[in-house]
Amino acid sequence: MNYKYTLDKSSKKHQCPSCGKKTLVRYINVETNSYINDNSGRCDRESKCQYHKSPKGNEPLVNCNTSFVQQLPSSHNELILGVYGRNYTNNNFISYLLKYFVPVDVKHAIKKYFIGTSNHWYGSTIFWQVDEQMNICAGKVMLYDKITGKRVKRPYPHINWMHKVLKTPNFVLQQCLFGLHNLCDYDNSNTICIVESEKTAIIMSILFPHCLWLATGSKANLKEELLKPIKDYNIVVFPDKTEFRDWNTKVKALEKEGFLISCSNLLENRDLEDGSDLVDVFLTSL
Repeated sequence: MNYKYTLDKSSKKHQCPSCGKKTLVRYINVETNSYINDNSGRCDRESKCQYHKSPKGNEPLVNCNTSFVQQLPSSHNELILGVYGRNYTNNNFISYLLKYFVPVDVKHAIKKYFIGTSNHWYGSTIFWQVDEQMNICAGKVMLYDKITGKRVKRPYPHINWMHKVLKTPNFVLQQCLFGLHNLCDYDNSNTICIVESEKTAIIMSILFPHCLWLATGSKANLKEELLKPIKDYNIVVFPDKTEFRDWNTKVKALEKEGFLISCSNLLENRDLEDGSDLVDVFLTSL
């Protein structure tokens, strides 16, 4: 269903009227491709701000003379993994991993998750989303601080998509769980653990390799559409600190659809900052 107003799909962000950060995605009029002149939009700080104002009168666009054709999802050429699977000395995330783990374990993680390096920002990392059929659905570019391992968010959040970096025309993005391509190496006796952050999935896979660690990439991506390929597995999700209620509600809905899934409250009763995840618990003990 197409609507008159939709969230801007470009990477441009605006100042949020609630938190003041430059993280607001504004609504555009799809007929004129122009921004709406009000505070309508959604803040990307899903947990800390939660600002979301929908425009009034957002009616479905109906055209009796138009036949709707579902767009097929795009994918990157398989050669792209090799093109960007190098130059790890200039990859801040890899430098951070080497502070805690021996090189052989880091090298194994690089191969297992197809970790890439981008020069879009010096030192940035590519997290490729490859599905169970080895389709390269997407590549998320992120910049980390090589010392703290935290995302670089100033002067703006350093996050982008490879199809935008490469200016691939007419790319239809359809995400999958990060790490899903590893499903072939596990059977139904293995537990699948799901976290939000790609960084966390990689680190936890080094610490606890007997489980398959996947990442949603965002809080909102814990949904049936993305979890369908792992429906026959035992699944445990580990929400970030303060996100248990939201993910547990989704888990209960997934249980009704036949998923064998549970939501861990491991982080909720620990003395951690809001937004902390498993890495903040386990890396501090190394």
